[in-house]
Amino acid sequence: MQTKLLRVLETREFVPVGSNDPVSVDVRLVSATNRDLSQAVKDKAFREDLFFRIKGVTLRIPPLRERREDIPLLIEHFLKIFSEQHGKAIDGMTPAARDLLTNYHWPGNVRELRNIVESMIVLTDRKTLDVEDIPEEIRQQTPEVKTTAIVPLTSLAGKSLQELEKEHIRNTLQLTKGNREQAATILGIAPRTLYRKLKEYDLA
Repeated sequence: MQTKLLRVLETREFVPVGSNDPVSVDVRLVSATNRDLSQAVKDKAFREDLFFRIKGVTLRIPPLRERREDIPLLIEHFLKIFSEQHGKAIDGMTPAARDLLTNYHWPGNVRELRNIVESMIVLTDRKTLDVEDIPEEIRQQTPEVKTTAIVPLTSLAGKSLQELEKEHIRNTLQLTKGNREQAATILGIAPRTLYRKLKEYDLA
């Protein structure tokens, strides 16, 4: 098949099934793979001439597990879409559930996250999604959550609401690697409000 594809790309002609006459084509080829083709060439599993023929402009899209700071923002996006689509009054997701999804390895990338969030919304009978709403197979495969977002109740005692808000904003900014617009979306506030609070709490 690689040989046939290379021939079509080189000659810009192919013979349709059931015909003897070649057809000329003028196309632009866009290809995608989740394999390392450079290594496949070294392993003789992919033709080198075809590899260099299709290797024009190359864009690498990191898998979701390599950009975990995007996961909370994607969760909020899908929550809004599927809550409206399925007529559910979902007001958000608990920090524990969000952290568990953030730590999952997502072999199916964004498509898998999208399907999981939709499934949680369809099957839940509560307003705020929690860990129990996450499919069991996801919970079983997810490593222990390493996060400072879940704080024992005893450590909250004696702190003012301003102190708690300041800590929550700081943790969210760490999660988004300093991206203020993403942090504002996750926090559910306008970017202008976040900027004002950053100045107020001296977090700029």
